[in-house]
Amino acid sequence: MVPADLVPALAAHRQFLEGRPNGQRLSMRGAMLTGTDLERQRLSMAMLAGVDLSRARLSRSFLDGADLFGANLAGADLADASLVGADLRGVNLAKARMHGANLERADLRAGQLVVWVATRQVSRSHSADLGGADLQNAKFGDADLSFANLAGASLRGADFQNATLFAANLNGADLSGANFGRARLKGALLNNCRIDGADFRGADLRQTEMRNVDLSLARLEGAQVSNEGGNLGEPLTADFRQHLSQHADWIQTNGANGVRLDQAKMVLHGSNLVGLDLSGACFSQADLTLADLADAKLCLAQFDGARLGRTRFTGADLSGANLAGAVLDLANFAAAKLGPMVLLTPDGRPSGRDWPVDLRGASLRNADLRSADLRQAKLEGAILDGANLAGADLRGVDMKKVSIKGASLTGTLLDPS
Repeated sequence: MVPADLVPALAAHRQFLEGRPNGQRLSMRGAMLTGTDLERQRLSMAMLAGVDLSRARLSRSFLDGADLFGANLAGADLADASLVGADLRGVNLAKARMHGANLERADLRAGQLVVWVATRQVSRSHSADLGGADLQNAKFGDADLSFANLAGASLRGADFQNATLFAANLNGADLSGANFGRARLKGALLNNCRIDGADFRGADLRQTEMRNVDLSLARLEGAQVSNEGGNLGEPLTADFRQHLSQHADWIQTNGANGVRLDQAKMVLHGSNLVGLDLSGACFSQADLTLADLADAKLCLAQFDGARLGRTRFTGADLSGANLAGAVLDLANFAAAKLGPMVLLTPDGRPSGRDWPVDLRGASLRNADLRSADLRQAKLEGAILDGANLAGADLRGVDMKKVSIKGASLTGTLLDPS
């Protein structure tokens, strides 16, 4: 039931929408309406910037063209509501219930909010937050969600045709059956997403992050995918995808859930693992000859004793990884990160300790290490004969027990001898 004190204002707003005498546009900027029941109300064109409607009931209401700039709708029920063309810049819709809602042509870009800090005004940018929201079958056609947060949202069957999602965060979202036809997703984050049956035909997927995503499950005809090597090779086996899903849960929950990926001693010859997040995974003594791990995230991963000849690690992040005794002849580490991993305390703060990459006793004959970051790496007993170290950073590395016969050292950063 609508609160009694709002009844006259809502009645006047209905008259305003109908063009009748004595009509007055609803203006409740910054009002505190937490938990208010506004189901099936006609609120189109209402001025509600900065309003607090958290946990409010707005299902089947009409908010077309409404000004909800910077509004707080966290946990609100907007199921089957209409927000066509609404101004939702900087809005907070975290964990809102919005299945079947219509947000076509809505503006969900970041909003510039002006706040007072001490005695001066400061402008701060707030992205629209739809994290964890229930957006099943919602309509976002032609909407602008640039930089919006949709991490962990349920977007099953949602329609994003022609929508703009530039640099949007969809990590961990369920995109099963969603339609992204001709959508602009350049620079978006789609790590660990479910995309079974999703339609990306004609979409712009350039520079997107798609770790632990099997694009063979989606439609991609005409899509622009610039990730070199991409995730468009042979699809991963269902069993391996299951292991990756469990590993993703393990990473996201800091080990509380899921299972760490353990492929020790496994034969993964030629595997396409481009762009996957395999941080902390175990590949000890595995055979990854000719595998492709370009742009993969491999922080603190274990490759000790592994066979990695001709494996591609270009642009990969191997901070703190263990590669002791690994065979890496002719491997490609161009622009890879092989520097120390900053260790954090349980509350996420830097502990003041670093964990260097371990390459002791590794064979890197004729490997490509151009512009690679090898700061503080442990290289005692490593063989880099014929390796290309042009532009590589080897500061903090003890090179006295490293073999570099015939290696290219043009522009290599070394500590003074």
